[in-house]
Amino acid sequence: MASSDHDKPFSPDRVWVLTNPHPGNRTQAIGLAEALGWNYEVKELHFTPWSRRLLPFLPLTAGLDRQRSSPLQPPWPDLVIGVGCSTAPVTRWIGRVSQGQTRTVQIGRGGGPVADRYDAVITPRHCRMPPDARRYEIALSLNPISSEQLAEAGRQWPGLLDGAPRPVIALLVGGDAARFRLSADDAAAMASQVRSWAEENGGSVVAVTSRRTSQPATEALQTTLRHPHRVHVWQPEPAANPYRALLAQADVLVVTGESESMIAEAAATTASVYIYPVREVTSGRLGSRVREWGVRRAYAHFSQGSGGAAGTVDALLAWMMRRGLLRPRRDLSMLHEALYAAGRARPFGAPLQTIPQPPLREAPEVARWLKRILR
Repeated sequence: MASSDHDKPFSPDRVWVLTNPHPGNRTQAIGLAEALGWNYEVKELHFTPWSRRLLPFLPLTAGLDRQRSSPLQPPWPDLVIGVGCSTAPVTRWIGRVSQGQTRTVQIGRGGGPVADRYDAVITPRHCRMPPDARRYEIALSLNPISSEQLAEAGRQWPGLLDGAPRPVIALLVGGDAARFRLSADDAAAMASQVRSWAEENGGSVVAVTSRRTSQPATEALQTTLRHPHRVHVWQPEPAANPYRALLAQADVLVVTGESESMIAEAAATTASVYIYPVREVTSGRLGSRVREWGVRRAYAHFSQGSGGAAGTVDALLAWMMRRGLLRPRRDLSMLHEALYAAGRARPFGAPLQTIPQPPLREAPEVARWLKRILR
């Protein structure tokens, strides 16, 4: 008896990866595409300045800056992978205009709170999204880091650590984010603590900044980390940044705790990883407290359900959460604690260790799951 088309494994001829200007988002989408192993085409999307505020109220592609973006036209892909809030409407639009022939996958908290809008959604566990059979929860942001890529990055910077006392501690510095601040004083204190930690163990610090590191914070690092320590300042051209070479060559990685992508990439290496806490700006607003209460009640309903008036309220909150009307805040402490519990990272201040660690790479597992469910 001949097998039906439904029984055949999904093997697309054409895959599109939708990215926006955020490097962390691009890294996630390409990381998944690489793990799937199918030929893919990256579609660089840009959006109008006002589209972010009006995104929930716009038609699916109304916020797209078509002049600056890659063309989106037939033949439509067999699979489209989007990432982030801005690309989510475009992912859905492609699924619609292809008349359902395109399978849609969305990565991230911003674009994927409502799982039934797509064929599959991948979100980090610490984003606390509602459970759904179409949702795959990961511990870390996806990335394309592999042993081969690290080896190649190391070869591109052969003398990077010449003259640096071992063990070399790479300090991977993020910066200001929505709820986090890294001021010049914060950066100086961090650099001083990591420098002392390295010197106590006979080693040195090689810091690398990022796109989010402010100029005052960068200058504070440079002032504090003098010879034999050193600082590599972020450059707009990717080839000028030794970030990946440091992932490959350093003995120990210290990562600022607000950067999900850098933590994930550090954990994908074999180096020991330490997380340095960055100051969080907490909100005392009533709306934030009410939202957090609602999220906790919704999860109580997801886990056990309940009857009576309280159960009705919880069920309503759970419904709102499934429809994207109640959206939890990311809880990065959950991410940190999960890595500590798994033994893949330690809080900064724990004793220094340089023993190679097993890399944590989730993209291959996500790829296997997608190949099972996409038909």
